[in-house]
Amino acid sequence: MDFYQLTSEKAQTLSSTEKEILNYSMRNLQAVKKMSIRELAEKCFVSTTTILRFVRKLGFDGYSEFQEAVIQAEKDSRKMTIPSIVQKENYRDSYLKNVIEAVKVITDEKIEKFDHIMDRYPKIFILGEGLSAEVASYLYRILKVIGYDVELPHKDYEMYSVERRIKREDVLLVLSYSGDNRELVAKIEKIFTVSTPTIISITRSDNNVIQNMSDLNFYVFADEIDFNGENITSRCGMIAIMEVLLYKRMTKQLVK
Repeated sequence: MDFYQLTSEKAQTLSSTEKEILNYSMRNLQAVKKMSIRELAEKCFVSTTTILRFVRKLGFDGYSEFQEAVIQAEKDSRKMTIPSIVQKENYRDSYLKNVIEAVKVITDEKIEKFDHIMDRYPKIFILGEGLSAEVASYLYRILKVIGYDVELPHKDYEMYSVERRIKREDVLLVLSYSGDNRELVAKIEKIFTVSTPTIISITRSDNNVIQNMSDLNFYVFADEIDFNGENITSRCGMIAIMEVLLYKRMTKQLVK
């Protein structure tokens, strides 16, 4: 059974507690694949009966079948060499599926929280490195068009200025596929010595540092690709998530 397909199809039928179990599982695939039902229950502060009901709601016959799907999903998320990915006949389907899944797993609760944050029109600072920096530039343009006060620091002196001006009521939008980029983590930690702005991040689904530092995290799925020593994993999932969220806000503006 395909883990992402099943979870995306059944996510809306889950209770709030079950959605928290799903989010924990998505963020911690590597750990969950080794956990017994009792260990997962303890991590999620629920009973084993709740876990069993949760996996059956997703369409699995039992916990062992759920765990097998998690193991396969974690394995698939770590494909690293471009020939084995792109040469597959169904690569186009896999590519589209990753983008669609990134959007499908956005819960109503996360959308509401995002809207609540953005409704106050905070000043937004965007951080991204590597390919994610290109996504940051694109989102900078979209946010400016909608009417937000946005900054995208590139140079060291620009970041130095941000570290001293950012306020608690501001928003830090952090884009990092790995979620463990040392430069970004260091920048966030420096900002925390001055203020504690709201952090919205987009990272991969596995548990990672930036995700754990965030007030609101959206996660993406992608076939990881290294080519000539460079990570060129697709960032289309990041763009899709933000477009869905921001285009919705544009629609609200037009209605007004």
